[in-house]
Amino acid sequence: MRNRNARTRSIVLLAGLMVGLTAGTTATAVAGPASVACSAPSAHVLSQAAAPSDCDPVGTPVTLGKPTPGATANWQKTKTNGVGYKIPAQWTGHKIVGDGGKGHEWESPKVIISDEFGDLHWRILVQSPFVDQTMPDPEELNELGYYASYIEVDGASEAVLVAAQTGHWADPSVKTIDFQVFVESERTGVVTRFMGELPPGKRGQFLLNNFVPTIKP
Repeated sequence: MRNRNARTRSIVLLAGLMVGLTAGTTATAVAGPASVACSAPSAHVLSQAAAPSDCDPVGTPVTLGKPTPGATANWQKTKTNGVGYKIPAQWTGHKIVGDGGKGHEWESPKVIISDEFGDLHWRILVQSPFVDQTMPDPEELNELGYYASYIEVDGASEAVLVAAQTGHWADPSVKTIDFQVFVESERTGVVTRFMGELPPGKRGQFLLNNFVPTIKP
């Protein structure tokens, strides 16, 4: 059953959709505009939420595909504040504080971009509980130029995927799949956000397809 009671929108929701940049073991995530519609002009400051009339579609839509049997057999099994999931075997993680609250960020061994803030990797950021406990409405997000849809996650009363293949927010010439998964636990009612940047094309699609089914809210 879809829970569509009154929910906070506008700046709070758009802030929740901004992708973060992190540095160090415990860091604060700040916004980068290349992966969001109607974004703030600065690459590192969320200064405004834009009106729908100003929006352009964000990249090429990405939908969730079927998992590959056995794909996550050697992945790391872990939890963030009681929410379970698996991460590729060679990825490493560290605690973080982002725009969505405290959480855990996991990074691939591969460095994809090096800039003045350091090395950036493919990554998955987990924040549970998500700071404002708001589940987005895909219809509203699609009106703003995102690509959002309801998905099924075992143990969730509601789950939403927002995903597109686009340019990396730190360097648009580097292609990436930007994704976010919002999950509301059927058991606890807690909303968790998973987000990050995955490789473009088949590799990123493979990781997305196989990561999401491991989520245990």
